Amino acid sequence: MKRIIGILLVIVMLAALAATAFACTPRENKLKLYMPGEYIDEEIFDAFEDWYKEQTGKTVKVEIETFDTVEQVQRAVEENKADYDLLCPSDYMIEYLIAKNLVQKVDKNVIDVTANGLFKAQYLDTSRAFDPTLEYAVPYMYGTLGLVYDRSKTNKAITSWDALFGDEFKGHRSVKDSIRDAYAAACLYNAGSSLRALEGAAKKAAVQAVFEDTSVSTVAAAKNALLAVSAGGAEWDVDNIKFEMAAGTSEVAVALMWSCDAGYVMNDYEDANGEEQEGNRNLWYVVPDEGGNVYIDAFVISKYAVNVDAANWFLKFLCLEETAVTNSEYAGAISPVAAAYDALYADYNDPENEMLKDADPAWRAMFIETMFPSAETLNRCGVMKDFGDGKSAVATMWSSIQ
Repeated sequence: MKRIIGILLVIVMLAALAATAFACTPRENKLKLYMPGEYIDEEIFDAFEDWYKEQTGKTVKVEIETFDTVEQVQRAVEENKADYDLLCPSDYMIEYLIAKNLVQKVDKNVIDVTANGLFKAQYLDTSRAFDPTLEYAVPYMYGTLGLVYDRSKTNKAITSWDALFGDEFKGHRSVKDSIRDAYAAACLYNAGSSLRALEGAAKKAAVQAVFEDTSVSTVAAAKNALLAVSAGGAEWDVDNIKFEMAAGTSEVAVALMWSCDAGYVMNDYEDANGEEQEGNRNLWYVVPDEGGNVYIDAFVISKYAVNVDAANWFLKFLCLEETAVTNSEYAGAISPVAAAYDALYADYNDPENEMLKDADPAWRAMFIETMFPSAETLNRCGVMKDFGDGKSAVATMWSSIQ
């Protein structure tokens, strides 16, 4: 027992020394990240610090702080001029930050996102929706917004937003407690009849128009749809529902969810307490037929960055195949870095893949589609945009239903 106590004391002392050493590191030798939680493998930080010294001869220590909602990034940078070097928000927030001159251009001498073959073309094209000149943002992860459903509860495949907003699963639904995602889902549901009648480029354009519509009538209709779901006993959740559905402890049959969260709990995963859990293969994911959202989370350099040099080199490091694969496997999402994407796609499709080889073929095909959406799926997905003058109307609507 004394030996165990002694070991614990040594661990505590080493941790304290490390914290003290970091606190004494000059700010210009720190790289400060601000990003969503559980979205990067922090074990890469030591590797980056060594690699950065090899590349530049300089030393750096990486520090990370996390946020829960993308809107926190706007407040941190615009209102508080927060002391971060790199930010990792979503597409529409990057569009806003660029418009407000709150981010810096990436140094193309270090990392050029337009370099031939560095990123998968379809996701670089998506990035142009919020970074038209491809000078500010370095894509990190992509995904879609759709529905997760428990097949043991629905007893059928789900293909429409009707499953979330109709009455069939009343009392057994979950809506993401996120203004953007909930509003988008409600608008897609309301436009369902017209969207289902379209195909190809016309459908993609119509779905995109839905994401950019903040007219009085559209906001009012979205409010009514969300109020009806809420009155029907829907759960409002950001992150816990994926764990509850995976564990089988929830009565929810259908939930609004990001593909990365869905993919994370379908196979073996770590729960909120860091404990290993068996994945739930009763869970299925779909981008509904009416349409959905494809998102890009990307890193940008803050206007108020102190260590701009290390920030640029860290962005380059993230685009190395090994780093991108490591972070993809950790986050349960897929990097748009071409080399990493191709390696992961080949691995997931390998018949001997340990994670998937015993899966039902239909479920396996669905899972691979979740992680690597087909052109058909992407062609019915829009990109979220900054609402501009319509932002206050949507925010007022949201506050009235919370």
